[in-house]
Amino acid sequence: MRLATILAALSLAALPLAPPAPAFAQEQRQDARFALEIRGVTVGELLFAGLETPASYAVSGTVRTTGLAGMLRKMQYDAKVQGFRTPPRFAPMRYEQSGGIGSRYTEEVVVWSGGLPRIERQDPPRPARDRDADPAQQRGTVDTLTALYATLRDVVPGEECQANLALYDGRYRMQLRMSAPQRNGNATACTGDYIRVAGFTAEEMAERTHFPFTVHYAAQPDGQMRVVRVTMDSLYGSARLVRR
Repeated sequence: MRLATILAALSLAALPLAPPAPAFAQEQRQDARFALEIRGVTVGELLFAGLETPASYAVSGTVRTTGLAGMLRKMQYDAKVQGFRTPPRFAPMRYEQSGGIGSRYTEEVVVWSGGLPRIERQDPPRPARDRDADPAQQRGTVDTLTALYATLRDVVPGEECQANLALYDGRYRMQLRMSAPQRNGNATACTGDYIRVAGFTAEEMAERTHFPFTVHYAAQPDGQMRVVRVTMDSLYGSARLVRR
């Protein structure tokens, strides 16, 4: 599941909270819920729950349509991932995803060994295409859920905007880049770019390869910096994720 797929599915359909642990804790839990708005209309939501230690992480997440969009075209994907951490880097070991759009349902499991991803299970099987990104060239990539978590998680001041990642979902390769943070009092913002790299059709690449976005952080009472809003430019107009 790629980021563009999430936005496209929610667009065409119209796309557990816990207190943060102290900074010194060996384990830190992070839960979040974001509403997805396109052209000012709420069409879906993104939820995640993550658990970090100094050397590992585990995240579960859901993206689904809501409201009228959900009535017109139901879409839901559930995913979970676990892996290693070498801050600020995330290295997935196993990613599982299930869900679909309407009556179409798929399941997929991807595992990483030595940083190289391999599709362990895919139901129904997806035939390979000549334009697919070469799996042998995807060492060091991460899955979609890891990329979302790395971008949207709470961080200590000074660690904002560090999610510069290469993504691979078994077919497509994408790049996510973020600029240096711009601080203004208790708020921080940074621009980013979601880039199509490989696996896309010639028409898709000609249509557009860069999707800019801006991440907005706000200081929290515990001293952490929290993403409260992401604004982006999608194929279907202005869109934003808003923390609930």
